[in-house]
Amino acid sequence: MGLAHANGLKDHNAILDAPENTELKKKRSDPGILKAGDKVFIPNKVMRHEPSAVDAKHTYNVSPPKVWIRIAVNDAAGAALAGKKYELSIDGATTNGAIPKDGVIEYAVAVTAASGTLTVTIDDKTKQTWDLFLGYMDPLDEDSGVVARLRNLGFDYGDDSAAYVRAFQARTGLDVTGAIDDALRTKLKSYYDPAQAESSLDKAAAT
Repeated sequence: MGLAHANGLKDHNAILDAPENTELKKKRSDPGILKAGDKVFIPNKVMRHEPSAVDAKHTYNVSPPKVWIRIAVNDAAGAALAGKKYELSIDGATTNGAIPKDGVIEYAVAVTAASGTLTVTIDDKTKQTWDLFLGYMDPLDEDSGVVARLRNLGFDYGDDSAAYVRAFQARTGLDVTGAIDDALRTKLKSYYDPAQAESSLDKAAAT
């Protein structure tokens, strides 16, 4: 979706449906994932023409561009909450369904979307609701980007960023130093791979 938006196209289908991308479409079922060696053809934007009377007022409706959000829904042990019913509300628009086998909910939202909620029915008596704050995060190679991603995973200790780091390092089996380093960034990047089960990344799974 990001490639479509960056090139002025309506959505990702404008790229996927290009004849030049037929083989890529067969190979990648998830339009948001590309891997090393993939070749993508980006078609030119085609200008739309609307015949209209001269010297008259005309009204046009323009749909805002959209982007994909991906939410990994896991239990405390990192296992996907597959099959649980959910309701996702983003800026007043609501969708619902069952959480997929991999635990990842994908939904296209307006690029201006800023907030929402996700409610998951754990069992007949229990529902869990999370407030969602959508927006840009600094790159992973910046310390602020690392902290933002740790907070996004639930490691929130106020202004003590070293505590975020120590908690994540302890959970994933890294040396608990409280320092942001390449090993931490590599592990954290894995947590943001939609194809990677979070439970397989935890220390418990490794031992």
